[in-house]
Amino acid sequence: MKLLPILASASLAAVASPINRTNLKTQGVIQEETRWHGWIPSGQMVEVNNIYGNVRAEPSSGEEIEVIATKRGLSDPAQVAIEVVEHKGGVTICAVYPDADASHPFDCRPSHGGGFRVASTTDSITHIRWDNGGGGDVMLNDLRVDFVVRLPKRLRFIGRTVDGDVSAHMLEQDVEAHSVLGDVRVDLSPRPGAEVHAETASGRVSSEFPLSMRSNSGRGMLASGHVGHSHRILRLKTDAGDIHLEHPMLEL
Repeated sequence: MKLLPILASASLAAVASPINRTNLKTQGVIQEETRWHGWIPSGQMVEVNNIYGNVRAEPSSGEEIEVIATKRGLSDPAQVAIEVVEHKGGVTICAVYPDADASHPFDCRPSHGGGFRVASTTDSITHIRWDNGGGGDVMLNDLRVDFVVRLPKRLRFIGRTVDGDVSAHMLEQDVEAHSVLGDVRVDLSPRPGAEVHAETASGRVSSEFPLSMRSNSGRGMLASGHVGHSHRILRLKTDAGDIHLEHPMLEL
């Protein structure tokens, strides 16, 4: 299984050969696309950890996982690496920015779920720690990384980002989605349904399904409930953004 970096124009109208890695620029913006394909056993986890950019998950048409990471910005795309860690619980994929402190290097470590324990920025240095370990102190640049993840129904998904949105357009997988500054948007259907746990620190929770909602420390919202008869679990959290639980477009 390989990472295949592809440099392309910002419009993605054409993709350069992976062998011919030529920087193509549109109005000074460089775009690089990295793809990963792989397979893991049923019930395991696909985890994507981002910092600056969106994470979008959708169902795969086959049995393979497909991950597409697109970098956009004025800086050299090599300044942000896409790291893939395969482990006994599944696969963890991270956008890795340059280390800001050698004593706290970035660790793309597999987790067992949970969100951010620390996510703060001071003087262009971002401090990130996940609930179950991992993270580090990194120097951000202008490069934005947007992930698209396609996975089979038999797998679970965890998506995290600091500055960006997380969305999951799947109806059968367990989903954890965490953002610090962005929105979380997840598809939900009464068939098969899901057990929902949603939390915002300062935003709102909007749901097209009946859930129990209450205030979270007077600023945010807590929402929970069971829709349908599925054992699927949705755990959703954002600090500054909103959470949206919606019917998928195909049901409208």
